[in-house]
Amino acid sequence: MTLRVGRLGHIGIAVRDMERSVRFYTEVLGMRLTEQFNYGLDEVGHGVAVLAGSFVRNDATHHCLSIFTLRSAIEPPAQHCFGLHHIAFEMNSSDDLLALYKRFEERGHPIVNARKGGPGNQPRFYGRDPDGNLLEFYWGIDQIGWDGIARPYPPIEEIELETFDFQAFEDDRERMAEQARNVLGTDVRG
Repeated sequence: MTLRVGRLGHIGIAVRDMERSVRFYTEVLGMRLTEQFNYGLDEVGHGVAVLAGSFVRNDATHHCLSIFTLRSAIEPPAQHCFGLHHIAFEMNSSDDLLALYKRFEERGHPIVNARKGGPGNQPRFYGRDPDGNLLEFYWGIDQIGWDGIARPYPPIEEIELETFDFQAFEDDRERMAEQARNVLGTDVRG
């Protein structure tokens, strides 16, 4: 079987005014804001130029659109511009994600980094296409439940994808979800 991405996952755009853009996508287009995230001045966000992100969805998938502000909104670095920030592709399995990562390495395509945690909490790696566009490849993005609330997630953390324990990651994620359900159940009952 030929290795291929499962589907286009989401688009990331860099904008000048976060609030204005979120209002447009939610109020004009009717999308739903899942959550907002501020990386802080000393943390590395998606790539290296992102300061804050808003994650918007159409359905139960955590996000289909990532809206970012850059660290220097007045004068972005030459290699970064407003508009498209990255293109994300969902892989069919963790094995496919790892195989594609290895293919990038074998063929000498630039890999920016690999991470887990943060909004959507999916194992992923970032690479560049031949023109330098940022690409994200991921597996296992969170789904939003009946209550419309994103479940808790750990902070963004760099990972070594080739030695990453996908099963332990899934087990931790389920444990965190169970803890959140227990807290919600306690709050609801009293």
